[in-house]
Amino acid sequence: MRFSAESRFKMQPRFVTKIYPLGDSRPARLPSAELLRFLLFAVFLTALSNFTNGEENHHVNRTPPLATAEKPEVTTELVDLVEAFVVAGEKDDPAARGKYLGPKVFYYGHPRTREQAVKAIASLYRRWPRRKFALTEAIDLFEIPNHRGVYRVTAVYEYKFDNLDEHLSGKSKLTCVVEHDQQGSRIIGVDEKLVNGSTDYQTE
Repeated sequence: MRFSAESRFKMQPRFVTKIYPLGDSRPARLPSAELLRFLLFAVFLTALSNFTNGEENHHVNRTPPLATAEKPEVTTELVDLVEAFVVAGEKDDPAARGKYLGPKVFYYGHPRTREQAVKAIASLYRRWPRRKFALTEAIDLFEIPNHRGVYRVTAVYEYKFDNLDEHLSGKSKLTCVVEHDQQGSRIIGVDEKLVNGSTDYQTE
């Protein structure tokens, strides 16, 4: 896994909702309009990741929960999407996670196609062929101001990785930026950071 550097970025989210889990060669040339849109996403995805890292100890200052009352079906869909993305990491097929990603995704600090992200997922699976994930806290949902239909969803989960006599476990805070429209929902940004002091590596 790769984790982004920390810095502080202040921004007021439009709303917040807590949903508790039930139980985890040359690139093709893009048209200019699409390229501009993609670069815009890259900029604010980076800012959102930095914002997440800087606000961890300020939960009491978040805005009141409005999403459940105003857009309950969207809230449920986005939370279910991220939960399914986490749990799909237990499957052997990297495409099980890849299907939740958009065609273009800002993946751990780098603009990637879905296919490139799936290759990165496959690399993790080769390193750790046995994986278990379990959500441990509420999933937080924020609507991104001035970006209609774009949301940031964060989830803390426990992971256990095994490879022969190697064992790695701990907790990580996952941040996904999700785009929602009439065609459905897709993850267009992924980043995460380890929870301090939670990592445990053992070898037999």
